[in-house]
Amino acid sequence: MSNPALVAIIQDEIKQSGPIPFIRFMELALYHPGHGYYASPRKKIGGPGSDFYTSPSVHPIFAKLLAKQLIQMTEGMAISPEDPITFIEFGAGDGALCFQILQFIEHDHPTLFHRLGYIIVEKSRSFQLHQKERLLPRYAMTVQWEDKMPSPCVGIVFSNELLDAFPVHRMRIEINPPVGAGLKPTPTLKEIYLDWKDGNFLELLHPPSSPLLLSYFDRMNIKRDTAFDCEINLLALDWIRQVGQSLTKGFVLTLDYGYPAQQLYGRAKGTFLCYHQHTVNENPYDHIGEQDMTSHIDFTALAQAGKASGLSPLGFTDQTHFLMGLGIADEMQIEADKMDQSEEARRNFLAMRQLMDPARMGKTFKILVQGKGVASMGLNGLIFPAFPKESLDASSEPQISH
Repeated sequence: MSNPALVAIIQDEIKQSGPIPFIRFMELALYHPGHGYYASPRKKIGGPGSDFYTSPSVHPIFAKLLAKQLIQMTEGMAISPEDPITFIEFGAGDGALCFQILQFIEHDHPTLFHRLGYIIVEKSRSFQLHQKERLLPRYAMTVQWEDKMPSPCVGIVFSNELLDAFPVHRMRIEINPPVGAGLKPTPTLKEIYLDWKDGNFLELLHPPSSPLLLSYFDRMNIKRDTAFDCEINLLALDWIRQVGQSLTKGFVLTLDYGYPAQQLYGRAKGTFLCYHQHTVNENPYDHIGEQDMTSHIDFTALAQAGKASGLSPLGFTDQTHFLMGLGIADEMQIEADKMDQSEEARRNFLAMRQLMDPARMGKTFKILVQGKGVASMGLNGLIFPAFPKESLDASSEPQISH
């Protein structure tokens, strides 16, 4: 069931201004300050009654290993041992990842902990309340909340499953006339708009709402020779540009669903999905305001936009290889050795295997590491690259294979 107040708000906007681009619908459905999905106080992450799992909610080993990578990065920033260290997490969800990272550093690296400042940049007021409930009793002196990234800034910026929920332009490539009609096919780029007719949302195809959408395809060298649907996440590119402009020295880690461009485009249905009570569907017009919406990230475009803001791509891999480089195999072996005598050890082992499983989280999630003004170093999480360096090069051929 949809949120009727939110549906009415969207209907009224369409009545007043005419059909709206899908990106506007997605923005209202997810981020309307009173009725959007992320404004709702309902539990969204984790167990029963929620909608999806994230890696930190599967097992705290994820946060521990990520913390190890962050600590190694601080060593490569060539700053004085007395200077403060700043971590900046965008979109901290329910605060579990932050809490687990701080818990590990406090216990295992107390000297670093006392130099550490942890900034959360969070758009959702509902999530911010959950974060404060979890974090303030123990880490009030370490964590602070900001509406945007401080600038200028020296530090380490990271996000986990942030960009995939940014509102996107849903696009369709049409080929006219059809291949085989004896004429040279001509690709036409259309954008999905929404109208309201007879009590339902109706999808329409119109010319792109922004010239940036056309230039995106040209800049990313995307071949348009067969019909397909796709999503364009211009907001993710704006985000990385802003991060790059604000960061004067440090690292940026982006952990999210996605692919390099050459693997992303050309899928007949694109990658747009909705999540409701741990089920996946492709219908954004059910459960409006009550379900999450996502699409996969174009990591090639993200790396190229970062370059334009002074961020150098340092490595790109998937979660399986990232965690392997940080030592998850050793952690799994410890639990495996105790499985016959301990049900807790068995649960721990199975949770770690879920994080690593190539058919599930292991290959689905990717990690892009970028840097500015930092020494070149062998980051442990990048020891096992899952993709060649040229996968982040927009000039590589082909961008779409058919």
